[in-house]
Amino acid sequence: MSNPPVCRRCGEPVVASAEQYEVFERMHYVCFHYEFEHQGDPDVECPAGGCPAAGITLPSLLFRTEGLDLAQAGNTVVPAILALEKLGFAVEHHDDGFAATARGSRFVAEDPVALLGLIKLVETRRPWRATDAEIDDALGRYDL
Repeated sequence: MSNPPVCRRCGEPVVASAEQYEVFERMHYVCFHYEFEHQGDPDVECPAGGCPAAGITLPSLLFRTEGLDLAQAGNTVVPAILALEKLGFAVEHHDDGFAATARGSRFVAEDPVALLGLIKLVETRRPWRATDAEIDDALGRYDL
């Protein structure tokens, strides 16, 4: 087996995107993106689809959701399942709800939208549990 090609920007082997090595000007996709497509701070998401900085900051989230008006209803169930599968989760439907598993993690909820919400919770909060102070603050701001 031959050695993988080397990225001309960072000097590291190109493995995952080796079949697109020439398309990306003899670079990793990420190196190509930052070299030719991304403008400004590399940690701020740019408008290019698939920007590697997507999700690093809250403004990035706001950029992706700007202008959207969406409510959980029957028409969000299938898109939630498809989103979970796109994220690499195996989705199962049980009598009492849904489960999503991937890489040793398992999430369970009553419906796929709630399941997607649990996964987003874990992605955005580490640790995901609220502290006593956060609980007191939220209880004071919301009628829970």
